[in-house]
Amino acid sequence: MKSLRIVPIWLTAAIITTLGMSVVHSLMVQQGLIDLGIAIPPDLRLITIAKDFLGLLPTLGGIVAIGFAIAFLIAAKLYRFAPPVAYPLAGAVAIAAALGLMKLQFSMTPIAGARNTEGLALMVLTGAIGGLIFARLKKS
Repeated sequence: MKSLRIVPIWLTAAIITTLGMSVVHSLMVQQGLIDLGIAIPPDLRLITIAKDFLGLLPTLGGIVAIGFAIAFLIAAKLYRFAPPVAYPLAGAVAIAAALGLMKLQFSMTPIAGARNTEGLALMVLTGAIGGLIFARLKKS
Protein backbone atom coordinates (compact mmCIF):
# COMPACT_ATOMS: atom_id res chain seq x y z
CA MET A 1 0.00 0.00 0.00
CA LYS A 2 2.89 2.38 0.65
CA SER A 3 3.84 2.21 -3.03
CA LEU A 4 0.34 3.34 -4.04
CA ARG A 5 0.69 6.43 -1.83
CA ILE A 6 3.68 7.56 -3.87
CA VAL A 7 1.80 7.66 -7.22
CA PRO A 8 -0.11 10.93 -6.62
CA ILE A 9 3.06 12.51 -5.20
CA TRP A 10 5.04 11.50 -8.29
CA LEU A 11 2.26 12.73 -10.61
CA THR A 12 2.02 16.04 -8.75
CA ALA A 13 5.77 16.60 -9.11
CA ALA A 14 5.63 15.67 -12.81
CA ILE A 15 2.67 17.96 -13.55
CA ILE A 16 4.14 20.93 -11.68
CA THR A 17 7.46 20.42 -13.45
CA THR A 18 5.72 20.20 -16.81
CA LEU A 19 3.87 23.41 -15.99
CA GLY A 20 7.17 25.11 -15.09
CA MET A 21 8.86 23.88 -18.25
CA SER A 22 5.88 25.02 -20.32
CA VAL A 23 5.94 28.52 -18.80
CA VAL A 24 9.70 28.79 -19.40
CA HIS A 25 9.25 27.60 -22.98
CA SER A 26 6.39 30.00 -23.66
CA LEU A 27 8.13 33.03 -22.15
CA MET A 28 11.41 32.28 -23.96
CA VAL A 29 9.63 32.05 -27.34
CA GLN A 30 7.59 35.17 -26.61
CA GLN A 31 10.73 37.06 -25.65
CA GLY A 32 12.33 36.04 -28.94
CA LEU A 33 9.35 37.51 -30.78
CA ILE A 34 9.48 40.69 -28.69
CA ASP A 35 13.19 40.98 -29.49
CA LEU A 36 12.19 40.96 -33.18
CA GLY A 37 9.91 43.93 -32.53
CA ILE A 38 6.61 42.06 -32.32
CA ALA A 39 4.26 43.46 -29.72
CA ILE A 40 2.52 40.84 -27.58
CA PRO A 41 -0.25 42.21 -25.35
CA PRO A 42 -0.30 40.89 -21.76
CA ASP A 43 -3.60 39.04 -22.23
CA LEU A 44 -2.22 37.25 -25.30
CA ARG A 45 0.91 36.32 -23.34
CA LEU A 46 -1.23 34.65 -20.66
CA ILE A 47 -3.48 32.90 -23.19
CA THR A 48 -0.38 31.63 -25.00
CA ILE A 49 1.12 30.31 -21.76
CA ALA A 50 -2.10 28.41 -21.00
CA LYS A 51 -2.38 27.01 -24.53
CA ASP A 52 1.28 26.00 -24.54
CA PHE A 53 0.79 24.12 -21.28
CA LEU A 54 -2.27 22.28 -22.57
CA GLY A 55 -0.49 21.48 -25.84
CA LEU A 56 2.70 20.27 -24.18
CA LEU A 57 1.07 18.37 -21.30
CA PRO A 58 0.33 15.07 -23.07
CA THR A 59 3.76 14.57 -24.60
CA LEU A 60 6.11 16.57 -22.39
CA GLY A 61 4.16 15.54 -19.29
CA GLY A 62 4.61 11.88 -20.23
CA ILE A 63 8.32 12.36 -20.82
CA VAL A 64 8.73 14.15 -17.47
CA ALA A 65 6.69 11.47 -15.66
CA ILE A 66 8.78 8.63 -17.13
CA GLY A 67 12.02 10.49 -16.45
CA PHE A 68 10.98 11.19 -12.88
CA ALA A 69 9.91 7.58 -12.30
CA ILE A 70 13.36 6.35 -13.31
CA ALA A 71 15.27 9.14 -11.57
CA PHE A 72 13.30 8.94 -8.31
CA LEU A 73 13.74 5.15 -8.12
CA ILE A 74 17.50 5.66 -8.40
CA ALA A 75 17.40 8.57 -5.93
CA ALA A 76 15.57 6.38 -3.41
CA LYS A 77 18.54 4.00 -3.45
CA LEU A 78 21.03 6.87 -3.05
CA TYR A 79 18.95 8.83 -0.55
CA ARG A 80 20.91 7.70 2.50
CA PHE A 81 24.12 9.22 1.07
CA ALA A 82 22.72 12.69 0.36
CA PRO A 83 19.16 13.11 1.68
CA PRO A 84 18.75 16.85 1.10
CA VAL A 85 19.78 16.77 -2.56
CA ALA A 86 18.89 13.27 -3.74
CA TYR A 87 15.49 14.03 -5.26
CA PRO A 88 16.16 17.59 -6.51
CA LEU A 89 19.34 16.35 -8.18
CA ALA A 90 17.45 13.39 -9.65
CA GLY A 91 14.78 15.73 -11.01
CA ALA A 92 17.36 18.03 -12.58
CA VAL A 93 19.24 15.11 -14.14
CA ALA A 94 16.00 13.61 -15.46
CA ILE A 95 15.13 16.82 -17.31
CA ALA A 96 18.66 17.35 -18.60
CA ALA A 97 18.77 13.75 -19.83
CA ALA A 98 15.34 13.99 -21.47
CA LEU A 99 16.27 17.19 -23.30
CA GLY A 100 19.62 15.70 -24.31
CA LEU A 101 17.98 12.55 -25.63
CA MET A 102 15.44 14.63 -27.57
CA LYS A 103 18.29 16.57 -29.16
CA LEU A 104 20.04 13.34 -30.14
CA GLN A 105 16.84 11.86 -31.55
CA PHE A 106 15.72 14.90 -33.53
CA SER A 107 19.11 16.60 -34.21
CA MET A 108 17.65 19.65 -32.43
CA THR A 109 15.85 20.45 -29.22
CA PRO A 110 12.11 20.24 -29.99
CA ILE A 111 11.30 22.36 -26.93
CA ALA A 112 12.15 25.77 -28.36
CA GLY A 113 12.51 27.37 -24.94
CA ALA A 114 15.46 25.07 -24.17
CA ARG A 115 17.52 25.91 -27.26
CA ASN A 116 19.79 28.40 -25.52
CA THR A 117 21.83 28.13 -22.33
CA GLU A 118 19.45 30.27 -20.28
CA GLY A 119 16.37 28.30 -21.33
CA LEU A 120 18.09 24.96 -20.80
CA ALA A 121 19.25 26.01 -17.32
CA LEU A 122 15.74 27.15 -16.40
CA MET A 123 14.26 23.87 -17.64
CA VAL A 124 16.76 21.87 -15.58
CA LEU A 125 15.96 24.10 -12.59
CA THR A 126 12.27 23.19 -12.96
CA GLY A 127 13.34 19.54 -12.74
CA ALA A 128 15.19 20.26 -9.49
CA ILE A 129 12.10 22.04 -8.15
CA GLY A 130 9.98 19.04 -9.14
CA GLY A 131 12.37 16.78 -7.26
CA LEU A 132 12.17 19.04 -4.23
CA ILE A 133 8.37 18.98 -4.37
CA PHE A 134 8.47 15.19 -4.58
CA ALA A 135 10.80 14.97 -1.57
CA ARG A 136 8.69 17.35 0.55
CA LEU A 137 5.39 15.65 -0.27
CA LYS A 138 6.91 12.22 0.31
CA LYS A 139 7.97 13.23 3.82
CA SER A 140 4.57 14.52 4.86
